[in-house]
Amino acid sequence: MNNINIKVILVILAFLSLFIIVNRYIGKRVAIGLQSIRLLNTKVFWIIFWIIAFSYIIANLLKAFLPSFISNLLLYVGSYYIAILAYLILIFPIIDIVKFLNSRFNFLPKGNQFSSILNLSITIFIIVFIGVLLSYGTWSGRSSYVKNYDIKLSKDLKDNKLKVVLLSDIHLGSYIGKERLKTMVNEVNTIKPDVVLIAGDLIDSYLQPFIDDNLAEGLGKIKSRYGTYLALGNHDFMTNKVDQLTNELESNGVKVLRDEFNLINDSFYIVGRDDVSVSRYGNKRKDLSTILKNVDKTKPIIVIDHTPKDLKEPYNEKIDLQVSGHTHRGQFAPFNLVTSKIFELDYGYMKKDSFNAVISSGYGTWGPPIRIGSRSEIVQINLEGK
Repeated sequence: MNNINIKVILVILAFLSLFIIVNRYIGKRVAIGLQSIRLLNTKVFWIIFWIIAFSYIIANLLKAFLPSFISNLLLYVGSYYIAILAYLILIFPIIDIVKFLNSRFNFLPKGNQFSSILNLSITIFIIVFIGVLLSYGTWSGRSSYVKNYDIKLSKDLKDNKLKVVLLSDIHLGSYIGKERLKTMVNEVNTIKPDVVLIAGDLIDSYLQPFIDDNLAEGLGKIKSRYGTYLALGNHDFMTNKVDQLTNELESNGVKVLRDEFNLINDSFYIVGRDDVSVSRYGNKRKDLSTILKNVDKTKPIIVIDHTPKDLKEPYNEKIDLQVSGHTHRGQFAPFNLVTSKIFELDYGYMKKDSFNAVISSGYGTWGPPIRIGSRSEIVQINLEGK
């Protein structure tokens, strides 16, 4: 067994250990709360709790062996549990700290009756709070809107104005299927774009649902003056079937750009870059300077790059506009605080000299099908030439 395999095993064991410890802590706190409202006996609770806690992992590990309705049910339950877990990890420690401080300083009234009422009140509050939060998050994750940016370039455009639609992180698969795709396509066509750019993570890790539901044909119904162009994201590479995905898309009129460019209407360039994660799959993406070697830089250059990892590179190469996704804007708060620390720009618009960057929070979701503090969005970029 080589060193890489040992490291992978150790990482998996560490993750599982941490996962069990965290869930044990959360489970104990949930059990105490349920006892206060007399729901379920202890043994039944722990059986149900551990099934729910591991449902997302089970569904992904056994997806090939389980009937689709069972794996989809487990994924759905497990993904919502991840969201619930995230908020309970924030709530329960605060409650425990208050209880600890009260044991030292006795600032809360004493008595069994007060303790019972307090525990019941806290339990009901948490249930209602989480329920409202997830209900809103589900609506926010499925209810899309159009985000507009007006950008003036420092170079000439042949028609002076260009209406660009940016889509990212659609995550087509078990949750987001044919009907949601149809809605998205109709929303895009209503805008009547000149060109459509898809900034990666079209697929949610598994290609088969995309093939089974013929979603490439649905995506091909997007209408625009100059066509639809896509750069691959990390989840697209997770399929391990990038060539098949590319063939499906290009057979339906969607051009996949892999570290290459297209000159559109002798007016502007579209450059598509493989995501930085391509290195995990035995490949290496080209430097932007190498891709642009034969590009006429007097014309506007638009780069599609899924992960906005290093905005200095396109800035140094005098790119006019880079569009990206990946961050989901944290998808649900407070994880937006994390993405804002990781990336120079994790959402929105930034301008530095002649360089412009637009990062979308994405149309779909990954894991929990919810958005809190972000919305499912289609981005409309109105470009104006010099």
